[in-house]
Parts: sequence; C-alpha cells; structure tokens
Amino acid sequence: MKNIIALLLFTILFSCSAIDNEKQNPNLKGFYSYMADAGIFTDCKTNKKYPVAMESDNISLESAYLGVVENSGEKILVTLTGHFESRPKIEGEGEREFLIVDKFEKIWPYIDCVKNLGTANLRNTFWSLRELNGKQVKGYNVKKEIHFLIKQDNSIKGFSGCNNFFGSSVIRYDTLQFSQIGSTLMMCENMELEREYFQILEKANRYKIYGEFLFLYKEGKLLAKFESVYFN
Repeated sequence: MKNIIALLLFTILFSCSAIDNEKQNPNLKGFYSYMADAGIFTDCKTNKKYPVAMESDNISLESAYLGVVENSGEKILVTLTGHFESRPKIEGEGEREFLIVDKFEKIWPYIDCVKNLGTANLRNTFWSLRELNGKQVKGYNVKKEIHFLIKQDNSIKGFSGCNNFFGSSVIRYDTLQFSQIGSTLMMCENMELEREYFQILEKANRYKIYGEFLFLYKEGKLLAKFESVYFN
C-alpha cells in the first residue's frame, strides 16, 4: 500500500513539474502578430494564443515585426526566450496568461513552424529577386531568374533581366554596398525592370537576412527582397 501511495505521489509531482516546465520553457517558437496596439503570440508546440505583455524585450520583437510585415495583422514566425505570467485581462474581468518576452532572438518571414530554421550566408549564395520596390517580380517574362551572387572575395555577378552583370561589394557588419557594376549590352522587353534593379543595387547600403531571405535597405527603407536558391 505504501508503495502504491508513493508511486501516485511521484506521478502527480512529475506531471506538475512537466506542466510547470512547459509554461516556463524559456525557448519559444511561434507566430507573432500585431494589430491595434496589441501583440499576440501563438505557440508552435501547443497552438495556444497568448497576449504579449508590453514590457521587457517586447520592444525589440515589435520593432523587428514592423520592419518586415507586409499586411496589418499578418502572422510571422519568431523565436525568443520568455515565460508566462497571469495578468489582468485587457478587456473584461479576471486574469489570463500573458507572454513575457525576456529576450527576442529572431524573426523568420515566410517560414512556418515545421521548416528548418537555417540561415543562409550572404556570400556564395544565389540570391533570387522576389520583390522590387514593393512589387512582385514573378509576373515578368524573363529568360532566367534575376539574381546576384557575392563571391568570397566580395566580387559579384548576376543576371538583371536582360543582361549578365558583374561588379564588387563592400561588406561590414550589417552594411552592404555595391560598386563598379558593369554588364553586357543586350536589349530586351525588360529594360525598365533592369534599370530599376540596377538603381536598387546602387542605392542599397544595409541588409538583413531572415532565414533564407535577404532584405536590402537604403537606411531604414526596404528596397528589395531576395530568396536563396540551391542547386543539386
């Protein structure tokens, strides 16, 4: 009888510990959305939704989200360390659990809960253009993907819509500048797209990599989005 009681007590204590560890697990992955001055976090593991408390490192999470979101209220995958605490409800009476962001880690646009959270390298990666000045480029009739690749020596090569091009780059921390760009001189129906693409490369002075996506900026303004492409 004593053995049975001891086993029951151990089972109860283990279950409580497991629940508590789940609630206090510092490494979290889930979808974050922000609308009407309120953030919501949906945990990938449990699919539960939690309001995000406006304290600790929430400001870093919110800032990163607003820097990449395209549509208001859009859900974007994030990774962070945090914990849950009961707080008074924003609306109505009573309490509910809030997420406290202890440290924001990274935001992952276009990634879901099950995809590998690998991060592409800036150099030696085939960066294929996906968006230019807020416009999708998949509708253009181009013979091959508009792209660029930065070699280990910081020289660049790519295709701009009509022509192959080459040049050099300067990389320091999160800054990136292209220079000495030259190209072949073929004419085609995408000359305007090519001109706009070269203008973006000349303007860009900062970059960020989110998983397999590269964003180019001029100061704080987003200019273009690229996706890494791998060949077998």
